Amino acid sequence: MKVVKVITDREVAVSGGAEAGIAIGDTLLILGPPIQIKDPDNDEILGEVVTNKAVVRVYDVKDRFALARTFRTRTVNLGGTGAFNPLGKIFEAPKYETRTETLRRSKEAGDVLSPQESIVEVGDPVEKFKGDDEDVPSSTVWR
Repeated sequence: MKVVKVITDREVAVSGGAEAGIAIGDTLLILGPPIQIKDPDNDEILGEVVTNKAVVRVYDVKDRFALARTFRTRTVNLGGTGAFNPLGKIFEAPKYETRTETLRRSKEAGDVLSPQESIVEVGDPVEKFKGDDEDVPSSTVWR
């Protein structure tokens, strides 16, 4: 499977829909290029590591492709701490905001991405993932 279209800052289309065994609710990893690990003494290639660009969940499945979107969120404190804080928000109450993972390289707002703004590219490999998807590291931006 691979990314065939970046639709928005949270959505992609991937090849291999129902015909490839993809189902609604499946978690997919969008992979980066392999990084070679070399021995610094003799330049022998010891192996490769593949990083995750993004983690997405399938929400619609067609015969030959599927649609998936980012789904992970984080709650961050933008306000005070209720205690000493060197940034001047000493006694302000905490102000929490929920941020959603995106496919952006930076935090600018907007739903439609140009290829330069997207961390995911057409042709990136995709693999099905089983396990705790909250603990999978990725290169995405939270907005």
